[in-house]
Amino acid sequence: MSLRPLFQDMDSIARLLAEDVAILTPNRRLSRAIREAEALERQTSGQTVWPSSTVLPLRQYWIERWRFAVTRGFLAPYTLLDSAAQRLVWRQVIDQDSEGRFSLLSPTRAAALCQEASERLALWRIDPGDADTRQLFSFDEDSMAFLRWEKAFRSVLKDMDAMTPEQALEALLNCPEAMDQAVAIMSDDDLPPLHDALCRAAGECHRVAPPRQEGRVLPLRGFSEPRAELQAAARWCREQYLKDPGGRYAVVLSDMQNDRDRLEFFLRQEFDCLSKNYASLPVNFATGFRLDRVPLVRDALRILELSLPEVTVETVITLLQSRFVSPFKIHAEKREASLRRLRELARERVPQHVLHGVLEELFDRSLGAPPWDLVLQRSTNGAWQKRARSPSQWLEPFKAILNAWGWPYGTALDSLEYQQAVQWRETLDAFAAQDHVVAELSLAEAIQSLRELLGEQQFQPRTDDQAVQVLGPLETTGLQFDALWITGMSADRWPAAAQPNPYLPHSLQRQSGMPHADAAWERRWAEARWTQWLQGATEIQISYVNLVDGSEVLPSSLLSDGAVTAETSESRPDDRWLTQRAASTFESLALAAVPVSDEERVSQGVGTSVLEQQSACPFLAFAAARLAATPLPAPVAGLLPSERGTLLHRALYTLWGEIKDSENLHRIDESELEAVIDAAVGFALQGIDKARLDVLGGALLDLEQQRLRRVLLRWLEVERARDEGFTVVAREEPREHVLGGLRLRLRLDRVDELSDGSTVIVDYKSGSPGSVSQWLGDRPARPQLPLYALLEPFASGIAYASLKPGMEGFKGIGKRAFEAGIASARDHVDDDGDGETQDAPENAMEALRGHWRKALAELAEEFIGGISPVDPTVEACRYCQRFSLCRLGEELL
Repeated sequence: MSLRPLFQDMDSIARLLAEDVAILTPNRRLSRAIREAEALERQTSGQTVWPSSTVLPLRQYWIERWRFAVTRGFLAPYTLLDSAAQRLVWRQVIDQDSEGRFSLLSPTRAAALCQEASERLALWRIDPGDADTRQLFSFDEDSMAFLRWEKAFRSVLKDMDAMTPEQALEALLNCPEAMDQAVAIMSDDDLPPLHDALCRAAGECHRVAPPRQEGRVLPLRGFSEPRAELQAAARWCREQYLKDPGGRYAVVLSDMQNDRDRLEFFLRQEFDCLSKNYASLPVNFATGFRLDRVPLVRDALRILELSLPEVTVETVITLLQSRFVSPFKIHAEKREASLRRLRELARERVPQHVLHGVLEELFDRSLGAPPWDLVLQRSTNGAWQKRARSPSQWLEPFKAILNAWGWPYGTALDSLEYQQAVQWRETLDAFAAQDHVVAELSLAEAIQSLRELLGEQQFQPRTDDQAVQVLGPLETTGLQFDALWITGMSADRWPAAAQPNPYLPHSLQRQSGMPHADAAWERRWAEARWTQWLQGATEIQISYVNLVDGSEVLPSSLLSDGAVTAETSESRPDDRWLTQRAASTFESLALAAVPVSDEERVSQGVGTSVLEQQSACPFLAFAAARLAATPLPAPVAGLLPSERGTLLHRALYTLWGEIKDSENLHRIDESELEAVIDAAVGFALQGIDKARLDVLGGALLDLEQQRLRRVLLRWLEVERARDEGFTVVAREEPREHVLGGLRLRLRLDRVDELSDGSTVIVDYKSGSPGSVSQWLGDRPARPQLPLYALLEPFASGIAYASLKPGMEGFKGIGKRAFEAGIASARDHVDDDGDGETQDAPENAMEALRGHWRKALAELAEEFIGGISPVDPTVEACRYCQRFSLCRLGEELL
């Protein structure tokens, strides 16, 4: 079925086209729509050949006229710098500014803002060298810096015989030979003074108002979250399309940058185009994806980044899993081991020599792997890395590295990936063409410059015209739709807050009417868009998110004319999956318990964590202890929490080996105590693996040393304040214990002997210690210390030693409350009715031991018996990383 044309007012420009008047539009989309409408009209009238009409975006048309004037010799030839080249020059000027009196957090961002400021001055025909203008700049340090940079920028361009497009258009005004064609402007908006002057200088200038129709505005719809709004818009598109596939429908996204990808997902979900029908989505998007973020190009950049002195762990892991590099033959176990080792480096960036060592072990040449050492040599050890080159000279090394990695592997690229590869090559050509802008770049600068150039490119798949359009606020100009949905019409977005350029005086921007200069400009712009939308569709649906971070958000004040009636619309789940589920045939499978085998019992010894996992969720214990399904650690900057805990345990082990008891602790003077602490910390840090030391660096170890000293000093103050004397009789003592048939390997952090001869088992906690209540109940959530109490039948108490800053102290249970934070066992045992428990503390502690013996044995027997249902407690799923195994999320659906 053919689609109705997006431009439906050919009568308004038919005469102009016949007279060879150039039709100038505000954007490419309207130009294309007019050309398509003209072609359809001529074909309908029986024409097969017709003269080409001039229908172009306004800026592009005048640039073409400047090129015409240069070609004919009317104007002197200059190199015209595109946006990327201009930004490079601005960046160089800013970096070389010898008079700069402040540092910039982001010179790249500053270069972009300076380019924008320079462009606006040119479009508004404001000379920064004018005395009155310079006076306005003198009141702000940033503006004065911009004047310095702008002068240097002009000087660089003069030396290069180059121009910006705006400078070229200013020169065009003085060339009447190139201004002989009449033009027609397809817009109601005010033009910048430079564009307005060009149009007035043309042979004849017409203004053509965009077509108007009175649209019917439907009631405003408010949603509690952006997801619900976008889901509803996608569902609406599908409903409209099913009613009339030949119609024209559009969604206007107020925030195209953040909402575009999410809306595409929901549209694909609605039109069933997520998998096999991926290429059949009847939707055109006004914007595509940044080219540097599409997988094919993203992986190419990551390969190049391997040549840098440091590389992110995530980069390497992604490349090892990429389908765009040669399929090196790797044992699955080796791949997993290497990935784990990379993760366990616990650093976001790793140096080349560490990375080289990890990857060299990965590939098995006996399986026919390519010469990986050659790949590594080309990527990491080439002398070419150290020499600066021009952009074009970097192309050969870049191509050699990509070829060594086999990128892009094979020929099985789909249509979209092939288009991406073509655009990648075109961008490389543009990168090489920057030789006239920048002399030489280091390797890091070359990769960053290429990345920025790719980031400016939009990958827009080449697709046929479709019924549904997803547009930004400016892209509906002159187009007619059967139905239009406008999202994000909230008071905080329409009108938006002013965003003046920080390098231009605000007063100058306001007086000149520059974009985003003040609230008045934003209001006028928003009203113009609103009027345009009302006149561009037969039916108009408006929506907004009425709740942000728990606070109510009002609809836009543009809607206050009474034309819209508000209604609240909550999101509803997509119920099509219920239909699919009802139509499916499910097989019932009885999941029988799989007891621990004799071989497992012999080969395995587990810690107390298995009982904790069995208590939290039996399947978690099964997955962790028997399947060895351990998630890969996320790369972090610095030491892992587990490493910090190990260092603290080693330091405390050494510390109490030297101090031994409370008597020595009270007798030792401060200088001697600090020496003992320094020795303990030094011993702890010596336990760090050399490879980890290389990764972490000396500065981080110095910080860790200071942290450990602070923790130990604060903790010894707690120990000095204890009510009873004590002697440390055991430190990091290994034990084995069989419970319910389960062999447990344990390690007691510390055992203290009190002055009355009784003992207390102490377990260090560097994080939050939790609550004593977690030791109680039929399935103790934290069974470690209760289990230790069974190992020491004569222990008078068990306690956490919390070393977390701000929470230092003991927390536990004893025969009696002998320390602050140690509660009496009688407080946690129900009276049996005869008064015996209340009168005898020993009986209370023994009652708890009896309860723990029974409860923990039941957990152990469950594990040994293979009882492993997915049955988590409320808290169990909060930090669990095994959802892909238990499939609990799918089950809840």
